[in-house]
Amino acid sequence: MRVLLIHGYLAPKTLMRPLQRRLSRFGHTVTVFGYPSRRGTLQDHADALYAATARMGPVALVAHSMGGLIVHRLLHDHPELAVTHRIFIASPHRGSRLAARSTKSPLWRLMGAAVRSAVRGVPVPTHDSRVGVILGSRDRTVSAEEADLPEADDRLTLPCGHNQLLFAPQVGGAVNRFLRHGRFEPSADLERLVRQA
Repeated sequence: MRVLLIHGYLAPKTLMRPLQRRLSRFGHTVTVFGYPSRRGTLQDHADALYAATARMGPVALVAHSMGGLIVHRLLHDHPELAVTHRIFIASPHRGSRLAARSTKSPLWRLMGAAVRSAVRGVPVPTHDSRVGVILGSRDRTVSAEEADLPEADDRLTLPCGHNQLLFAPQVGGAVNRFLRHGRFEPSADLERLVRQA
């Protein structure tokens, strides 16, 4: 399956490399989308993501942190895109209290327009793709409550911090299972079928 990884705020593309390697080992064709997170708006980044995805054909989007907000903006503007899956890793769908507290800092002006959207979150568009969320119970940047989506088809909570989720080996396996079966954890029925095969 073709997979596009989208990093979060202040994160270089290289932060997504461990997950890219794990998913590639499972047989997926994985690309990392990079963008200048401190410059530009969510709209700017969504437009650049559109240019990358429009020519890919069917693709699964796996987004970390603010990357999830860019995916929401992308699919709000282009619901016709052939996106098969959306997997969000610690994305602040409901906003971020940490980002809200940052607004009181004199450095807030330097943080960039896109991160300001993380204060409140952005509307989640309706789309036919499967939706999964991975949450970190030790995440101090985006809490599990802020990153959860009621409309998700499945969710997985791991005892990890915000960026630690990208390095946790179990995340690669869980994302692979979601891409193949629509669930992060194999169901009892699926396990039984595998044993019978």
